[in-house]
Amino acid sequence: MQKLIVVVPIFLLLAACGQSEDDKARNKAEMTEIRSQRVAREFVTGVLKDPESAEFRNQKGFCGEVNSKNSFGGYAGFKRFIAATKEMVVFAGDDRMTSSDFEQAWSQFCH
Repeated sequence: MQKLIVVVPIFLLLAACGQSEDDKARNKAEMTEIRSQRVAREFVTGVLKDPESAEFRNQKGFCGEVNSKNSFGGYAGFKRFIAATKEMVVFAGDDRMTSSDFEQAWSQFCH
């Protein structure tokens, strides 16, 4: 029994050290993606009329789609967004960027 108590922690330690460079790189990329999505959600909810109602989908980094309630209390439907900075959140179809400029930015940064 004492051997088991000594062997199990050593085995667990060796298993943790056995992570390949590919696994480490993949984990780092996944963590970076999670952080980017979290920051983008903060940027987007900061400009919505009802941030508590925000629903996100198809998010990749600082791009995605959001649906939230409008000033009448109804959901407006999912809209694509690009959240470059806290001050620069652009939605498809808004007046901050032409439709063609939005599509070009979406193609360049969101795919």
